[in-house]
Amino acid sequence: MTDALFKLPAGVTYILGPEARRRRAIEHLVLETFHGWSYEEILLPVYDAYALFAHSAGAHSAGAVYCFTDVAGEVLALRTDLTSLVARTVAMRCQNWPRPIRLCYVGEVFRNAQPARHPMDASWQLGAELFGNDRLEADVEVLLVALEALERLGLTQAQVSLGHAGLLDGIAAELALSPVKRDELRNLVDRRQTSALARWLQEQPAPAHWQDVLMSHGQTAALRRIRAQTDNPQIRSALDDIEHVFDVAAALDIADRLTFDAANVSQLGYYTGMTFHLYAPGSGVALGSGGRYDALTRLFGVDEPAVGFQLSLDRLVQITDALPLPIPPTTALDADGDDLTTAFRQARQCRRAGERVEIRTARHSFPPER
Repeated sequence: MTDALFKLPAGVTYILGPEARRRRAIEHLVLETFHGWSYEEILLPVYDAYALFAHSAGAHSAGAVYCFTDVAGEVLALRTDLTSLVARTVAMRCQNWPRPIRLCYVGEVFRNAQPARHPMDASWQLGAELFGNDRLEADVEVLLVALEALERLGLTQAQVSLGHAGLLDGIAAELALSPVKRDELRNLVDRRQTSALARWLQEQPAPAHWQDVLMSHGQTAALRRIRAQTDNPQIRSALDDIEHVFDVAAALDIADRLTFDAANVSQLGYYTGMTFHLYAPGSGVALGSGGRYDALTRLFGVDEPAVGFQLSLDRLVQITDALPLPIPPTTALDADGDDLTTAFRQARQCRRAGERVEIRTARHSFPPER
């Protein structure tokens, strides 16, 4: 028998028993939070046209797509991103729906990425998207929904790192960067390669203060420092957005859970406004991310403002491993003997009462020997 039958391909995992139960419990709590904020669930296809993911996610992510062709020769791809699928659905099927539109989802995404940066080719995401509102309240709403979902999982001190796509876009406009150069800058900032970024800016050439702007972090004092270094209207507008979010957070007594980080950009090229990453205290691994992407639906001929986020189910499972798993008590029923009627009658009664049952027998079977 060939060894290929026993070897798992890279990125393939099987999830069993208690871990599967934990994942379902997390899904339930997070989706319940989304539903509590009036987000309706949308079920999405596992594959779609390659062009959809290539155009929506940008050149950097397009190379990490699993592609194949159908019988008609059309190039298809496993989904690398769920937001673009939701955005196209809203643009094509929800024209007559009242705004705003709130949708949520859970699903697996597939990225053929380098193991050094992304150890799992397949990962599960829980997300929420809000369409049709370009105002501050929509940005704040998705932040609060994300924080509540984490709080329901026991992560009551989760931190938010805020950024804004307008900062990088404003600098790119000041330097008259080509789309290729803009992607290079985004990649350097995203990876926080300070030395490489300094050399890259010198090659443009660019004023030295742009590196200070791109590496700025903190709270409102950091925003003031950036404002003092530039008159660029796009950058100043981005700073206004972030300051307004801080103002609302202060009024809600959660300002201490928010920080500003100018390097908080995304490899996904469709963000146009506020961006954010979510972290557990003391952890440098993001539990989720999101932001405003007002230009994404324009790919489908519709101008629709939107903001949303996704949480990594895989990372939530890891970070909440110590939390108790809700397992109802089990009623054990003896099915030994020739008469099984009594045991199964009791089992049905217990199930009608919502109890968990286990049919037990003294005669055990074992897996066959290899």
